Amino acid sequence: MFKKTIHPEIIVALAAAVWGLFWIPLRAFETHGLSPAWTTLVQFITPLTFLMPFAVRRLLKRQPTGIEQYGTGLLIGSAFTLYCGSLLLTDVVRALVLFYMMPAWGTLIEVGLLGRRFTTERAIALLLSLAGLLTILGVIDSLAIRINMGDLMALLSGILFSAGATRVRQAHEISVFEQVFAFFFFGTIAAISFSMLPLTAPVRPPALGQLIELAPWIVIMALGFLIPVMWWLYWGSRHVDPGRLGILLQLEAVVGIISAALLAGEPFGWREAAGALLVISAGLVEMMNRNAEHDISAIINS
Repeated sequence: MFKKTIHPEIIVALAAAVWGLFWIPLRAFETHGLSPAWTTLVQFITPLTFLMPFAVRRLLKRQPTGIEQYGTGLLIGSAFTLYCGSLLLTDVVRALVLFYMMPAWGTLIEVGLLGRRFTTERAIALLLSLAGLLTILGVIDSLAIRINMGDLMALLSGILFSAGATRVRQAHEISVFEQVFAFFFFGTIAAISFSMLPLTAPVRPPALGQLIELAPWIVIMALGFLIPVMWWLYWGSRHVDPGRLGILLQLEAVVGIISAALLAGEPFGWREAAGALLVISAGLVEMMNRNAEHDISAIINS
């Protein structure tokens, strides 16, 4: 898809930055009458519809499509379903910061379940993440936790994504198409399940006329945003070392937080800024630690 002369770091950085603006079209669809559950569902089912013919073609050729990765697919698909919902049910900054608590969950999973070494860097990343969590939830200045359904969904999405990412790192490499198709296939399953849960209010399907009116924008979103960005991320992750990849992906949080502060009209004070800085710092520390482990592993195996 890309020429070798294109630096994968640029592709990953661009994809991460664009993904940081994902909350804008989500909010736009909600403003035009789609419920949070249906807004989330169309972000998965529309790209899946366009990818399905290519998956059928691969099946006919006896090639894998990605649905074989059901464990990882359900974890990551569910994570992004909850993440999309959280962007609609809480402040964008809170959703981003709570989702990016991933270094804490990743550390607990790898140390507690996989028996990895609890390094100083992991301890620092864990403490920074927890400090960011307490700050964004308001514990630091009021000794009371202020949390809503969107906050809980963002937290849970980060936990599920960390578990899914751990499985990805342990699995054999599969094609980019398989990764992208699995993401939207299992994301659709998770989004349909999410649409059946009355988490905030009874979920009503949109009227046919409403869907027809929004259809061009839904298609543009799928073909011009979701499929290309996911393809860029999966392709780029194959050619960028883990440490650098993690740092580049932090651009999503940076762009999302800055754009929300400027455009969303949501509260953004010292607490939101401090929480974001702490969690982003935790991500950077964790990625540097992962990069060091990657280098050591490469030296041992060489």
